[in-house]
Amino acid sequence: MNHVKITKEIVEKSPGPNKAVSRSLSYKGNGLQLVDVRSITSESDYTNETYHRISQDNGKTWSDWRDIHKTGYITKGSDEIMIGTGGKQVYNPVYDHFVSISMQRIFDGGHENAYRLFWSQAKRGFHDHCFLFVSKDSENWSKGQLIQYEEGADYDEENWNDPAYLWNNDAYIGTNIQVLDNGDLLFSIGANVESCCKLLDKDIKEIFPSCPQIMKGLIVVRGLWNKQKDCYDLQCSKPVVISDLKSSRGVDEPIVQQLDSGRIIAVFRGSNVQSKNWNTRIEKGTPSHKWYTYSDDGGITFTDPVPWHFDNGEVFYSSATISDFFKSTKNGKLYWIGNITIPEVSGNSPRYPLYIVEVDSKQGLLIKGTEVIIDDRDPEKDSVKLQLSNFTLLENKETMNLEIYLTRLGENDSDFWKSDAYKYTIEFI
Repeated sequence: MNHVKITKEIVEKSPGPNKAVSRSLSYKGNGLQLVDVRSITSESDYTNETYHRISQDNGKTWSDWRDIHKTGYITKGSDEIMIGTGGKQVYNPVYDHFVSISMQRIFDGGHENAYRLFWSQAKRGFHDHCFLFVSKDSENWSKGQLIQYEEGADYDEENWNDPAYLWNNDAYIGTNIQVLDNGDLLFSIGANVESCCKLLDKDIKEIFPSCPQIMKGLIVVRGLWNKQKDCYDLQCSKPVVISDLKSSRGVDEPIVQQLDSGRIIAVFRGSNVQSKNWNTRIEKGTPSHKWYTYSDDGGITFTDPVPWHFDNGEVFYSSATISDFFKSTKNGKLYWIGNITIPEVSGNSPRYPLYIVEVDSKQGLLIKGTEVIIDDRDPEKDSVKLQLSNFTLLENKETMNLEIYLTRLGENDSDFWKSDAYKYTIEFI
C-alpha cells in the first residue's frame, strides 16, 4: 500500500521517572471543538492523574488544563469506582443525536486489592458493566442505560455493591461503535464466559474450565432507536465463546464492523499465556492470533471463531493486544490498525510492529499486499519491552487525515514507565 504517508512526532515527553504520559483527542459535537485528555500512569490498568483541555478551533488554540481525576474515580466505603471510561461519542445523523458507550469498574476493597485477587487467585475482585448514553447536544447526557444480556439488577448509587448487580451482566467494553445507515447502532462487549455458556446451553467445564469467573465471551449488540421510550432497544446476539485451549484469556477487547456487503465481522485478541494462578490449559507453543467471527443474518448468530487471516488464506500472528477499525471519509476504505508480529509470541509480547492494513469490504479479510508499518522497535534505541499497542484514533475533520495517539510504553530500558506520548499522522494520498 503505497498511497499513504506517515509522519511521527512527540506530543509530550514523560514528566519524570516512573511516569508514562498519554494523550487522547476526540471531537465534541459536530463542529471543530476538540477535547484533549492527558493521563499520567505509573501502574498497570490504572490512571494516577487525569487532565483535560478544550479547543474551539480544531487544536489551533487551547484552554488551560483542568484536573478531572476525581470525576473519573470515586470512593464508596472501602470500594473504589472507576466511571465513564471507554468509547468516544458518535453522532447518529438519522436521529440527530450523539451516542456513547462507557464502562464502569467497581473495585472490591480498592484497585490494588482487586487486581491482586484477579492476577494471583483468578477471582473477580472487580466488576465491569457497560452503559449506553444519548445526548442531543453532546453536553447533557441521558441516564446511563445498562447493557443487559441476562437477568440482574440495575446500578443504584446508594446500593452500589448489590450482588444482584455486581455479579450479573458483567461486561468489558468493546473498542468501537458503528452507526449504520438506517440509524441502528452496532457494538460489541466481552461478556462473562460462564454466563455466555449458560445462554448457549453449553457446559463451561468443556469450554473454559480453567478460570471462567474472570474471562469473557463475545456478544454483539444492535441498538434500535425507540422514539416512544426515548432510548435504544438493545438486541444481543447469540454469544460466541472460545476454548481455553485456543485462547487462555478467552475473548478480549472485541471490535465489530458491518461491511459494505452486509456481513458483520467481529475481531478480538486471543492469548497463549500460561499461568499457574489461572490454571491455564493451553500448551506451550500454541500460536497467538487475532480471532474473527462473522454473521450473515444481521448479527443474530455468528460463526465459530477462527484465526483472522489475509484474503489469500495466509494466517498471521499477533500478540494479545488491542486493535481497531477505521473507515476513511476521504477514500471510503476500511482499515485495521494492530500488531502483526513474529510467530514466537508469548502472551502480550512482543507488541510491535504496529500496522495499518486494508480490509476487504465483502468478506472482512485483510488484503494481502496492503500492509504498512506505522512504527516498529528500533533495536539500537528501544527496549525489547516496547509496547506499540494502546492507542486512540482521530480523523481530523479539516484534513481528513487519520491521527493515532500512542504512548511508546517501555521504550526506556532503564525505566519501563518513563514513556513519551506520540502522534502519528496518516495521510491518504
